[in-house]
Parts: sequence; structure tokens; C-alpha cells
Amino acid sequence: MPGKRFFAKEHLEIDLEKYHSELTRPSIPKFEGNLYHWLLSTNWQSFFVSVVLVYLLSNLLFAAAYFFCGPGSVTNARPNSLVDLFFFSVQTMATIGYGQMIPVGFVPNTIVSFEAFFGIVFSALTTGLAFARFTRPTAGVRFSKTALIGLHDGTKVLRFRLGNLRSSNIVEAQLSLWLVLDRMNQEKDFYREIVQLPLDRNETPLFSFSWTAFHQLNEKSPLLGILDNPNQKNWHLLVTFTGYHESFANQVYARHVYLPSQIHHNANFMDLIKTTSDGSKRISMENFEKIKKL
Repeated sequence: MPGKRFFAKEHLEIDLEKYHSELTRPSIPKFEGNLYHWLLSTNWQSFFVSVVLVYLLSNLLFAAAYFFCGPGSVTNARPNSLVDLFFFSVQTMATIGYGQMIPVGFVPNTIVSFEAFFGIVFSALTTGLAFARFTRPTAGVRFSKTALIGLHDGTKVLRFRLGNLRSSNIVEAQLSLWLVLDRMNQEKDFYREIVQLPLDRNETPLFSFSWTAFHQLNEKSPLLGILDNPNQKNWHLLVTFTGYHESFANQVYARHVYLPSQIHHNANFMDLIKTTSDGSKRISMENFEKIKKL
């Protein structure tokens, strides 16, 4: 699989769909086992749209079932009125029961029984998924969009930034940097090599505001030869972050990917700490992405 990356460029996201499409065996359905993960990880807009669509479609299907039972299957419903039967389905699924429309006969009452059971299960699943989404901890960590190569204390380094987007602290935070590249062995088979790159400081007892990480580009760094080889393009940097969030009282994770095009040479980040007129210092997050050329 040369030249393919399973990690998306977007902030803090990994393209797992592309990953599974490349590695899943053809005999296994692609969507099997992914629906629950998708419902937990998708954004709130997609989640609510999916729930509403399932709700409307299921009510429409039950209304069609009552419709095919024939006129008179539901009392006080207008003959051949799918709209009345749809709202009767809504009342049945929600177990409202106003008493105006009543099913008549064995088949309509059987459908009502199935729909009442479906409504209980659907309500329980939707509530459980919403609760799981609310309680699922996220790190709230921002990564700089670019990684920079420049000097630090006279040494050539690669650096990138992290920012804590929340007011609470992350304790015992740990950071790892990995070089992911494609290789070819003697048998002309491609394989993926993952090498951990050492950082000057890979952990901090308290992550409150920002963290600038450094990797020294010396003769021991595997990245140095990659950067000096313009023909080597099938690689990227993967950053992983873990820590214990004080507010959630739980472990949190974050990750980010830097592609070769997102690594800038001879540059440095602008300082985040500013001195005010009264001599106090404050953190200026508007400089988080700003860089200066060396």
C-alpha cells in the first residue's frame, strides 16, 4: 500500500473509514460493528439527524402497515388517510394514547403491539447513546497546524505546540512522537515502519495552558535522513497525547498528524507569554499559530 496514509489532515481526526476499507477482509461486511462507533464518534448534528430520520421512517412504515390493513382498521381515522395513520403511529410509539383513534381487529392490534415494543427499545437506545456521548471524555487539546524546524539553544530541532482548550488541568500528561513511513524489503513487498522519536520532555505533571515539544535533529534522529531526502514522500508524523483530566476524573486521549507539507523549515513560533504594562505576565493564545521566519 505505498503512498497511502490512513490518517486525515484534519485536526485531531484519523480517517478510520479509509483504514478499514484498506484492511478489512472482503468476506466481512464493511459496516458490521461500526454503527455503534459511528453513533458515538460523529458530531451532534449528524447524530440528531440520524435519530430523527429513523424516527420518521419507522413511523411512516408502521403507518403504511395500518394503511394496508384497509379502511376501518383504525377508528376515527379518515378513510385512506396516510396522514391520520402516521400520527396514530406517533401516538402509539410514544405510548400517548389520546383515545380518539383505536385499532380494530387482530392484525392492527398485532401491529400496535410490535410498534409499542419498538418504541420502548428505540427510546431506550436513543437515551443510552445520548448519555454515552455526553459522558464520553474528550481531551480538549489543540495542536498547532504546522510543525517547525529551527534552532533551540543552538541545536536544530523540530517543534510543535499543544494548547489546553479547557479551564481545568490535565495531570500526568504524556506525549509521544512517531515517524510513520513506507518501506520496501528485498522481496519488493511494501510494509509500514513506525519509529518513536524522542522528545526533550515527553511528560509533564500539570498541563494547564500550552506545551511546546522539541525533537532534536541530530545524527541519532531517524527523521534527519528523511528530511534531507526529497524523494522520500510517503511518510508522516503521528503525535499521541494521554493524560488524566481533573474535571472528568478519567483518562483522556488526543492525536494529530503532520504531513510533510505541514512541516516548515527555518521558522519558530511566536511567544505566547506577554508582559503587560504593570509588569505582570499573561498568555496570549492568539499567537498560538503565528510563526516567524529565522
